[in-house]
Amino acid sequence: MEKLASYCLTEPGSGSDASSLSTSAVEQGDYYILNGSKAFISGGGQSDIYLVMARTGESGPKGITCFLVEKGMQGLSFGKKEKKMGWNSQPTRAVILENCHVPKE
Repeated sequence: MEKLASYCLTEPGSGSDASSLSTSAVEQGDYYILNGSKAFISGGGQSDIYLVMARTGESGPKGITCFLVEKGMQGLSFGKKEKKMGWNSQPTRAVILENCHVPKE
């Protein structure tokens, strides 16, 4: 493998219910601006790529888009490593998006 990726759906307050997610993505020029946070993300802080589910449309199950966010992008940060009773071979952290600029192309 050349790169590792993390799937980012779970959020504080809505869990893994995709229809309730609140992370937003707003189109602005050549970018989408992402804001929100993801919880309990396996590989958080270690992965090279984050597949982030964000709301681009109406509430409910429609209007959700998957964005490819690369480690090091402006506005991407991580919470502290979670303390777990098991499965300690892979770190788990929050993924935080604060005005994270993701290119359209």
